Parts: sequence; structure tokens; C-alpha cells
Amino acid sequence: MNMLINQILLAIAILTTGVVYGTDVFHAIVVKKAVSLSSDSAIADLMGHTHLIADKRMPLIGATSLVSSLLITVLNYNSALAIYSGVALIALISHLIIYLRVAKPINVQMSAAAMAQKTPADIRSLQLRWDSVISYRALLLTIAMGALISGILVTSGK
Repeated sequence: MNMLINQILLAIAILTTGVVYGTDVFHAIVVKKAVSLSSDSAIADLMGHTHLIADKRMPLIGATSLVSSLLITVLNYNSALAIYSGVALIALISHLIIYLRVAKPINVQMSAAAMAQKTPADIRSLQLRWDSVISYRALLLTIAMGALISGILVTSGK
């Protein structure tokens, strides 16, 4: 029964982390460059609306990832699985801290501007600040995904 619970929690953690991972990696690899080639008004409009929608829809996905990783760690506190899920949890928390300290305040500013149909004078500097942490966020999520996938490998060997 415990193995089934672990597998279910790992599946939930991998799927939900995967959503955030894919989003951030896509932004790091594609959107960052595309935005650098865009006009100020296009950045303000598209990225502002993107952040507005993402900040409403993504928190539940991220929270599910964190909670499922935490549950795996707690339920398996004395095993290799706890090490992998613990690494994932630390990476996810680190990602969240960077998001809350750097990206979220920028998201709020850009979303408000998009809703008001305005282009902030400092839109490029806001976007550059947001872009300055996306690769770190993507790297942390890569670590989390690798750790969770390693957890699957550990549980499948039992």
C-alpha cells in the first residue's frame, strides 16, 4: 500500500512540477529572446496579460507540486526516496522564493499596465529584471524534475 501511495504522489509531483518546468524552460529558451526582439508596447501588452493569467492559474499547480513532494519526503523520512523528494522540495522552495522576490512584483506591475492598456516607461528594465532570474528558475526546476524521476526509479526497483 505504501508503495502505491508513493507512486501516486510521485506521479502528481512529476506532472505538476512538469507544468511549471515546461513553462519556465520555454520562457528561458524561447520567450526571453522573442521579447528582446519585440516592441515596448508588445512586451507590455503580451507579457502583462501572460503574467495576469499565469498568476491566477499557476499557483494551484505549484502548490500541488510542493505539497506532494513534501508528503513523499515525510512519508518516507528514512529512505533513499526521501532524499530525492527532499532535493526536489528544496529546489521547488528555492524556485518559489526567487519567484516571490523577483518575478511576482514585476508580474503585478506588468499586469496592471496591461489591464490599463499602458506601456510603462521602464518596461524593458522590468522585463530584463524578470529575465535575469528565469534561467535560475528553470535550472532549479530541472533539478526538481531529475530528483523526482530518480524517485520513480528508486520505487520501481522495490
